[in-house]
Amino acid sequence: MRILLCNDDGYQALGIQTLARALRAAGHETIIVAPSEERSGQSHAMTFFRPVLARQVNTDTWSIYGTPADCAAIALQNLLAESPPDLVVSGINHGLNVGWDVNYSGTVGAATEASLLGYKAIAVSVDLDAARTPAETESFFEAAAEVVVRTVARFATFPWAPLKVLNINHPGTRCRGLLPAASGGYSMYVPAVLEMRSERHAHKNLKVFMLGGSERRSNEDSSQDVTLVQQGFCTFSLLDARQGSLEEATPSASVVSPLTPSRSDSSSLAGFVQSLENQ
Repeated sequence: MRILLCNDDGYQALGIQTLARALRAAGHETIIVAPSEERSGQSHAMTFFRPVLARQVNTDTWSIYGTPADCAAIALQNLLAESPPDLVVSGINHGLNVGWDVNYSGTVGAATEASLLGYKAIAVSVDLDAARTPAETESFFEAAAEVVVRTVARFATFPWAPLKVLNINHPGTRCRGLLPAASGGYSMYVPAVLEMRSERHAHKNLKVFMLGGSERRSNEDSSQDVTLVQQGFCTFSLLDARQGSLEEATPSASVVSPLTPSRSDSSSLAGFVQSLENQ
């Protein structure tokens, strides 16, 4: 199979390089088109109406001076247009992308762009919080890569609906199993906007802020990827690539998150994940 790899951590990142090695060892032709440096938190941002530099690092790697979504678009519409990939995989991300945090993720953004362009796309991430040494970090990436290789091996058996992104999150530590999960009900982290002290900026009527969040939430909803991955499971979720509505809203209409798969999607995903577990 011919596979395009993107990410938001940069083309030299350990996650994407580990995944590339694993896929090539499994016999897949693998091409990396990824940012020149870390571009985390870029979501689906794209560089419109400004030049974007692409540098060929070697025969199967391109470094893009742009966003993760730029990488997917440039690869699929230009660099690989004459010989397009069978599948696009974004990752392995250095950290989880679960719950509504997927809205901020450059890893998911690259996969979403690929899906909008008509390609089957996977986003994959791994929890690194428990890694204490470089060897542990590498082993976490290898564990996540092994799940991706198994998923790709059964790729043709999954009834993939159009405009769906398969989002995989690996716990990093010893995996208790693979489970389908809903996504979008919670955030993994408590959001924080911190004002930083800066004497240098104060006299200029300026303020300095740091956005982010490091404190994890906990909840008991076992249908959600946020919960299951913290319990040690590798989660599989289907995300909608398209943001929009095909139906006119009415006062009585129920509100459904675009990150919530339909009943038929959920059934298909559950069957596919079970087939991976049985391998």
